[in-house]
Amino acid sequence: MPSTYTVNLGIEKIATGEQAGTWGATTNTNFDMLDQAVNGIAQVELASAGTSGSPNTLDITNGSVSDGRNKFIEFTDASDLGATAYIQLTPNDAEKIVFVRNSLSGSQSLILFQGTYNASNDFELANGKDAVLKFSGGGASATVTQVFVDLVADNVTASLTGNVTGNVTGDVTGNVTGNVTGNLTGDVSGDLTGDVTGDITSTGSSSFSSIDVNGGSIDGTVIGATSATTSTFTDSNITGTLTVATADINGGDIDGTNIGATTPDSGTFTTLTTTGNKLSIQTSQTPASSTASGSTGDIAWDSNYLYVCVATNSWKRIALSTF
Repeated sequence: MPSTYTVNLGIEKIATGEQAGTWGATTNTNFDMLDQAVNGIAQVELASAGTSGSPNTLDITNGSVSDGRNKFIEFTDASDLGATAYIQLTPNDAEKIVFVRNSLSGSQSLILFQGTYNASNDFELANGKDAVLKFSGGGASATVTQVFVDLVADNVTASLTGNVTGNVTGDVTGNVTGNVTGNLTGDVSGDLTGDVTGDITSTGSSSFSSIDVNGGSIDGTVIGATSATTSTFTDSNITGTLTVATADINGGDIDGTNIGATTPDSGTFTTLTTTGNKLSIQTSQTPASSTASGSTGDIAWDSNYLYVCVATNSWKRIALSTF
């Protein structure tokens, strides 16, 4: 009865009574194959890129040491292959987990597959990247997928280059360069460069050298695009000091005094107190007569008299003299 071979590693199983006097050599080869499968490291140099229909083969050969059996395989080339390289693991019924590194020149990618080529069943490994891959051994419809599809780790300490899809719960200390899509809740220590799509909730102190707001609203007030549009704030509460170059107040009141629109309306002050020692009416006015239009309490002056309206349309005056 001839020898048979294991499906995944191609280890030779000597039949009872076979290989008398030579079984030791077969057994030693088997040990070499096991050693290769458990901890072997191989560097495979590709001579051509191949195609999906005529790929480079990575063989797990029955009964002999072969590159496809190694635990870690690095793909290299002597020069730029000029295209994406295709690698097919054989046989297509061998189940295998392998660490793969793409060290091809020219920034070329690797496409790895096992059964009959199908774009939905292969795995493309970008240049300069590592991956832990699982070959399903499913025959013609075999698939190649990443082992760590949804990696769970208590802590990760490393420089992360690439895309992060999913939730990050905890503190991020360092620089984040790129786009953040989702909600960012917590403290960020370092620089955040890129677009943030989602909500940002800052539990610490947030400092910005400048903010360019091109849309949206602040407390219901519309924010303009290239230039700010006219906005109305229902309430603005400031506990500190507000300093503005100019203020255009078109309505409302200050301490109960009515504020006009384009020009101020007349206002009534219940109490008027000056911090200095004089009251200044800067523009002179001479009533046309003692019955000129006026309201009780109006005061006017010119170079000769001080005028007081003592009743509606009723003026009296006091002569001024030098001293």
